[in-house]
Amino acid sequence: MRRLWIVVVVALGCSMPIQHGLDETAANEILTTLERAGIPASKSRDDDGAFAVVVAKTDGLRAMEFMRSLGLPRGPRAGFGELYKQPSLVPTPTEERARYLEALAGEIARTLENVEGVVSARVHLALPEPDPLADSLAINGKPRVAAQAAVLLKTRAGRPAPIGEQDVRKLVAGSVPGLDLSAVAVVVTPAPEIPAASGANLVTFGPLRMTADSRTTFAFGLAAICTLLALLAGLVLVLSRRLAAAQRKS
Repeated sequence: MRRLWIVVVVALGCSMPIQHGLDETAANEILTTLERAGIPASKSRDDDGAFAVVVAKTDGLRAMEFMRSLGLPRGPRAGFGELYKQPSLVPTPTEERARYLEALAGEIARTLENVEGVVSARVHLALPEPDPLADSLAINGKPRVAAQAAVLLKTRAGRPAPIGEQDVRKLVAGSVPGLDLSAVAVVVTPAPEIPAASGANLVTFGPLRMTADSRTTFAFGLAAICTLLALLAGLVLVLSRRLAAAQRKS
């Protein structure tokens, strides 16, 4: 039933999809964020099983700009399960190491994004190449470069920090072998503040929530479609009866 409502809304031309190919978690996160910002939205399921987010056409540009400012939808974090799911036919040591670092950074970023209040996380790792034949303090006469990491966190504005920088360092250092706490750089930046939505601005129409102006337009459009369908049904009924009468006479 909900999907039928969304199809009718799109058919009326007063709504537009702003995101496709989402999993349900990402779609729900976008819906919640837009609702909190006072932008009514709905989700529908595509034929391939992915979800799409639909908003009123008048809110489309504002919704897309707002989502982009918050980094939504979040890009997929490729961890070990994703990067090593289909290994290369003949992987080189360099390729294997690059995939390992990317997977490790993805797992750490995924963990940080699970912290309530963290909008997005990016993790960069710089680890020295392992060389069992080289001296532990120097390689080819040059000092051995210590392992380093950098973390960028975007958190929700107007709230206390969801996680302390020292805790971030502990989490990262505890996830990377040979990484010291002092070698982890953490930068925290606030995401744009979400304006509080006024409950009086949103009204309910069936399974949808929309502004009062949108509800009026939607109601008139829906009534017009229902009237047209009723006329078409009546026309089909009259034609079918005439055709049956003509067949009986013949």
